[in-house]
Amino acid sequence: MAQQASPGAQPSLLEPARLYEIATGLRPFLVDTARAGATTSWPLIRNRMPNLPRLYRDDECVILWLVDEDGNEGEPLLASLITVGNRQMHPRFPVIAEQLGLSCGTGVAQQQTVWSYEVLKVHQHWRHRR
Repeated sequence: MAQQASPGAQPSLLEPARLYEIATGLRPFLVDTARAGATTSWPLIRNRMPNLPRLYRDDECVILWLVDEDGNEGEPLLASLITVGNRQMHPRFPVIAEQLGLSCGTGVAQQQTVWSYEVLKVHQHWRHRR
C-alpha cells in the first residue's frame, strides 16, 4: 500500500524527461508574458498550468534553465521574468543566468542591475515577434 504524503511534505524530484516536458510547456507562457511587458511568479504559473506538479526549487531552476537553453543563441533570458514578492528578482536568477553564460557579478546591486536590464531586453525582444 502506497503511503500518502503529508500536507507539508516536499515534492519528489522529477525525471529529466518530465522537467523538459514542463519547460516546453512553460516557454510559450513566458513568451506571452514577455510580449505583454510583464513578469510572473511560480504561484501564477501554477494557476496557469494547473497540472503542474509540486516542484523542488532545484527542479524550478532546471526548468528555467531548459526554457532558455531551448531558445535561440543570443536571445535574452526568459528566466528573468520569474519574480518573487513584489516583482523582485528571483534569488536563483544569478545562478541560472551564469549557467547560461550571462555574468551577473557577485554583489547584490550588480545582480539587480543585470536582472533589470535582462527583463527590459526580454520585453523588447518579444514585443513584436510572433
